[in-house]
Amino acid sequence: MADLGATRGFTLLEMLVVILIISIGTSLLAHSVTGGLDNARERQAKRELSLALRSVRSQAVLSGQPTTLHFDLRRDSYRIGHQAEHFLPEGMHLRLTTAVDLSSSRDGAVEFYPDGGSSGGNVYLERGPNSWRVDIAWLTGKVSWQDGAQP
Repeated sequence: MADLGATRGFTLLEMLVVILIISIGTSLLAHSVTGGLDNARERQAKRELSLALRSVRSQAVLSGQPTTLHFDLRRDSYRIGHQAEHFLPEGMHLRLTTAVDLSSSRDGAVEFYPDGGSSGGNVYLERGPNSWRVDIAWLTGKVSWQDGAQP
């Protein structure tokens, strides 16, 4: 018969230490995955806004008619003409600097012309400590990004 005192196993303290190590590792992994998703959402929002601005410019050139990208600053969204509204990710905010006749405290717009030019201006995106500025050249309609730029 085997001696019960000689049976080897893990103590309760050893099991608790292993569980603690596993939970710390899981917590760190969850935090890094969440941060990665936030960064991906920011990049996606920047990409979509760039595409919208370039699309409006192309529509103006191809149609021979001025075309406008409208911004709703209260709802942190934008839309092309009468198309569906595009919302920024939660926590990301929109600010705008454009010609006086194209903006108010709540709404704004950037207009592109058939010659490729635009009304010009700056669009600011902010999310927590991160900020970006989109420069829209009035002469050429060129869209360029600046990281970390403040209004």
